[in-house]
Amino acid sequence: MRELCPKPAILIVWGLLLLAGGCGTVGPTASGDGRTAHFVVINLSDCGWQITLAPAVGGPYRILHLAGRESQAVDLPGGEYHIEQTALAGPTGAGSTRQLKIRLDSGQTYRWRLVTLLSAPADGARSAPANDDHERER
Repeated sequence: MRELCPKPAILIVWGLLLLAGGCGTVGPTASGDGRTAHFVVINLSDCGWQITLAPAVGGPYRILHLAGRESQAVDLPGGEYHIEQTALAGPTGAGSTRQLKIRLDSGQTYRWRLVTLLSAPADGARSAPANDDHERER
């Protein structure tokens, strides 16, 4: 039976690597309506994640909960955002958290890939990404 998250001994190494570079982004591409930024989160790992997107100037924020290998998309007004991403590990949900500040420009599409050292394509192959359905949509 395949485990969803690494064993405790590996979690320490996994957490350190997560802090070193737990996500990646691709440069923006043109978005559909031009008034909002299209933000796509692509979870390439088997672990769950929580992503909080908060406007730097205040106001309502969004929280995304992603299961292993799940993708979600959200349209946001352009501007500066504080992002908090938390990798949820194990039955307690305790994991590693990373905070970042980014700028999203209206009319652009952003892809935020969540990966860990232990991420692998869903079918075990090395050439194809595990869950890039949003890559093919646009």
